[in-house]
Amino acid sequence: GAALIAAVLDARLVHWSAYMVILCFFHEVEFLLTAAYRSDTLSADNFLLNHSKAYHVAVLLCWAEFWLEWWLFGAGWKRPGVLSASGLTLTVGALFSRSLAMSTSASNFSHTIETEKRPQHRLVKHGIYRYLRHPAYFGFFWFSVGTQLLLLNPVCTVLYAYASWKFFADRIPYEEELLHEFFPEYARYTERTIIGIPLIPRRNS
Repeated sequence: GAALIAAVLDARLVHWSAYMVILCFFHEVEFLLTAAYRSDTLSADNFLLNHSKAYHVAVLLCWAEFWLEWWLFGAGWKRPGVLSASGLTLTVGALFSRSLAMSTSASNFSHTIETEKRPQHRLVKHGIYRYLRHPAYFGFFWFSVGTQLLLLNPVCTVLYAYASWKFFADRIPYEEELLHEFFPEYARYTERTIIGIPLIPRRNS
């Protein structure tokens, strides 16, 4: 509501309003998709609002940069244009990728890495998983970058890209090590799919 009011009061803030709406939508969808497919793990944590202290710091830093640059350099510095439109397109596309990944993997999806294979756990290889083997991570990475391009935050664009990359550069190899143990066919699956996040190599079995 507040985001839309900002856009009505000042059209130059339409990208800020879009960001706030998308951010709220992202957290809501995370919870709803978990409720739909993994109700056994459902809790308030699935909104990802309390993801980590680092996440809270990142969000506050993003807001601070936007308004500080608006105040220091004027609205012209933050004028929506081609770059912010590209950021919006990237953000929406990335959010779609993540949501599609969660709905496609259904009961196989988890917000936390599962270190033991559940009896009903299956390797998902259809839909978006035919091309991306970690589409939810792919979506989250590009979502984080896209939001900062949308807001025209040069500092946070770089910081978000690095922080997200570092997180997944640590997480994905560990998760793939477990998946190689869970599924003998995983090695062949990795040969025909990509991660889609720069400079994160495929882990060999």
